[in-house]
Amino acid sequence: MSRYRELVQAVIEENRTVLEAVSESEIYKLIEEIERAKTIQLYAMGRMQASMRGFAMRLKHMGFDTYVVFDTTTPAIGPGDLLIINCGVTLVELGIIKLAKQAGARVCVITAHPEFEQGRLADLTVRVPGQIFGTGGEVASIQPMASLLEQALFLFEDIVVMMLIEKHNVSRDAMQRRHTNLEGVMGEFA
Repeated sequence: MSRYRELVQAVIEENRTVLEAVSESEIYKLIEEIERAKTIQLYAMGRMQASMRGFAMRLKHMGFDTYVVFDTTTPAIGPGDLLIINCGVTLVELGIIKLAKQAGARVCVITAHPEFEQGRLADLTVRVPGQIFGTGGEVASIQPMASLLEQALFLFEDIVVMMLIEKHNVSRDAMQRRHTNLEGVMGEFA
């Protein structure tokens, strides 16, 4: 077997282990929070932001009033709103959580470490135990740094989107109509 194929198997198995460790009750609580939120704001830094932006985009495609924290068109957050944080282990995220709580918003932290202060301040935590630091409670990875958590968050949030699509019977056509039409897509889908 080639080294590439060995690494493919290892990375897929790491992600499977992380995703299967997520509590289904936490997933359903996250879905309930999303459904009842007036607006949803999402925040992450670095590579965690890639999965967060993908999640924000799909929520928007389903018709949820969704924004990315610090984008120029993001409104003030307040009562009835939901802030979702990916990772939740830095002082920057801690400050954002405190400000959102002060404004009356609810907070969900999706993290490998719900025991950190960020998780303790949140109204809801979803534990996705991919490696960040290589410490206890995390699924260990052969990958560098927090790559496993970054990948697992992207997959996890896409799965949550699929669950919301099924629950709300959202069609692909409805989602496509909410997708930008300025890309200049050619062919039968234009």
